[in-house]
Amino acid sequence: MTATEGELSVLEALRVAQRNKKVTVKQPNGDDVDLIAIVHDARAKLLTLLFHRTSPDAADPAYRRVVEDKVSLRQTTKERDEEQTVSAHLVIDTRSFDAGAYNAALEEMPGLSLSVVKQIIAGALNEYKYAYEDRKGNKQETYSTFKALGHKSENLTDTLKNKGSINYLTLTRTKIPDAPDSEGIAEPALERLRYKIVGDPTSKEWLAGLVKFANKVREDAWDDVSLDLSLDDDRHRTVKLEREAEAAEIMFVRAEQVFVSRDLPPCTMEVVPELIEAAKKLMAKG
Repeated sequence: MTATEGELSVLEALRVAQRNKKVTVKQPNGDDVDLIAIVHDARAKLLTLLFHRTSPDAADPAYRRVVEDKVSLRQTTKERDEEQTVSAHLVIDTRSFDAGAYNAALEEMPGLSLSVVKQIIAGALNEYKYAYEDRKGNKQETYSTFKALGHKSENLTDTLKNKGSINYLTLTRTKIPDAPDSEGIAEPALERLRYKIVGDPTSKEWLAGLVKFANKVREDAWDDVSLDLSLDDDRHRTVKLEREAEAAEIMFVRAEQVFVSRDLPPCTMEVVPELIEAAKKLMAKG
């Protein structure tokens, strides 16, 4: 994960990518995700990555206030060269608990899931090529890969039994086989298809049908099958169905709420020590 300056490491790969300005990925809806800061605390053995997600086309927000049945609105206006932005910290324990495996905690922020930020990390590692000798003694070139395993902490069946609900099922694909020909004036970027939920999602038959349906639509080039859930603590979660998921074991990572001593803005340019300390405590719990 880390090494002395000049030696091969994930930290050095990220710094090289940052120097080469290759730490930005564009999302299908036009938003940009950027790696803004890389902070290595050698003493605490923590590597913190700060990400921004900007929405150039987002509408200016308005804020409503209700006092004694009187409603007032305050409209905010962004400047011409400004963009709505949120940030999220990814804190990594640089001590491996298994070969090539490290604990990490990601701050939850709309639009900044691990599937999004990992595109930047994976891209940096892909560009950070290095040489090795194969079994025959020949020099070859390779690179490292990034895989997010996660701590599977929540079972869909238990969630539904504990006052949770599935709001809808969504299919997403980027390769649209039946898109009308625009004759060179535009290109299709993303297609979404939303289903309302019918039947009893808590039954084994429904869950088995869900997995069967997901496998079927993937054959039609749908990249992503996801469920929008309402949890028992008044929070919402989008759960992506993994290809290897079985009907009885649809799992996802449930966020854990932490408390800090001060109000934090939705976006920052520097890492926040309170959030790093909170992530450190979470990872220590295992």
